Amino acid sequence: MKRYCPKSEIVTPLFNVWGADRISEAGELSVIFDYGDWLGDIEIVRLLRILKTSALYEARRNEQNKPKPILVKVAHNGCEELLKREAVLMAKLTEQGGHPMLPALQPPYLIGDSNAVRRPYGKVAFGNETKYYIVYAYAEGEFLRDALIKNPQPWYLHAAWLTISTADVVAFIHHKAQHLVLNLCPDTIMIRYDRDGIPRPMLMDLSLAARPEAIKSDQIEILERYSIAAYIAPELLIDRENGQYGAQTDVYGLGVLLYEMLKGQPPYIYRLRRPEDVRQEVKTQPIPPLDRTDLSGEVNKIVTQAVDKSPARRHKDVRTFAKELRVLFGEVPPERTGWYRGIPRQWLAAGVAVVLLLVAWVFFMAVVQAGA
Repeated sequence: MKRYCPKSEIVTPLFNVWGADRISEAGELSVIFDYGDWLGDIEIVRLLRILKTSALYEARRNEQNKPKPILVKVAHNGCEELLKREAVLMAKLTEQGGHPMLPALQPPYLIGDSNAVRRPYGKVAFGNETKYYIVYAYAEGEFLRDALIKNPQPWYLHAAWLTISTADVVAFIHHKAQHLVLNLCPDTIMIRYDRDGIPRPMLMDLSLAARPEAIKSDQIEILERYSIAAYIAPELLIDRENGQYGAQTDVYGLGVLLYEMLKGQPPYIYRLRRPEDVRQEVKTQPIPPLDRTDLSGEVNKIVTQAVDKSPARRHKDVRTFAKELRVLFGEVPPERTGWYRGIPRQWLAAGVAVVLLLVAWVFFMAVVQAGA
């Protein structure tokens, strides 16, 4: 078992961590589970991602005496209310029919009230702590941040299609729940590649989502604490009390996402820098030009408009932004489906191997009989 320090973002087996200002003690550190740890009837398999407010794991639990893979998101210490709020929002979106680019909510317990909408989160004792968690259906993929570390500048069509797809799920959240996402960045989006190599995104974190009218000074303080400074819309930093927040705020998040993929780096460098310095840049410094000479000037114009510091000069909503991208880059190709969808790759490989062995055996027996 390890522990995570949100101030220094260090994972350590120690119980105290030296931070920039003071020591972070054990009570402030969040447990990071290892393979074989148990949360009630849920067995942890591996850590997938440490987010600002929670950690996401691949896990499994027995259903009908068979181990079933799942995803489980566990709140960090001090972030329990954010996870509860996220679970309630996910339950509302599930009632609205759900979306293929959102994780599928699952019941936290297998006994008692197993209705995931009515009971969207669970809690369990672990040592001397009470841990709150959300269970999702298992989904394969890697986080976009990890993909960009390997390839900081993906093919421009993939970058555009991924942005268009993400805009679709953000528009769904705007329409069905009247919430802004507010935390759009490569660290909160999981992607998988279909059989044609096209990235398919899944939005994995809604812990900071809020209604526009509910965004006040205290909400922005939470946003500053639990999001990456380089991805916060400037209007959230400039006028906390009287800021006008709306769909254009998430247009900015999508624009920064596309800018980073096309440019090969985020518009504001934040690694090894103090968050307050980065936030000051977001408020005052213009985003450097995209300068993609291989793309039409219209692409640069659309991206520049989306990341404008003034919400009034951006696209009016995410659908309008996505529509302009579709004009330039075309529709996202539909995913080809087949009978094998959903079957683990290792099972498919084993099945192919068995078939090849059978074919070889039949051929061998035919040759033997013909020789006889």
